[in-house]
Amino acid sequence: MRLSEERITFIAHQIAEDLVSKNLVKFGGSLLVMEAEIARVIASDLKIEEEIDREVVEMIDSMKRAIPQGSAEWQAIYSQKKEEIARRRNYIY
Repeated sequence: MRLSEERITFIAHQIAEDLVSKNLVKFGGSLLVMEAEIARVIASDLKIEEEIDREVVEMIDSMKRAIPQGSAEWQAIYSQKKEEIARRRNYIY
């Protein structure tokens, strides 16, 4: 995962506090419950994105012609394939 659990928790806390302080949500429960749910959604989203990344890299690696990772061509193919897979999975990134 690209973010540590501590960082996810921190971000979730910031989001929850912002939502409540700006009266964007009405929440009668504990702020910790909201933070935990936000953190769960962030972690789940990151996991999906990692799965897509892995699938794209495997797809590029399986191509007939070897494309050096990090090259402009690799990045272009990576972006294109990632968008295709994300769209196919109804995942917006």
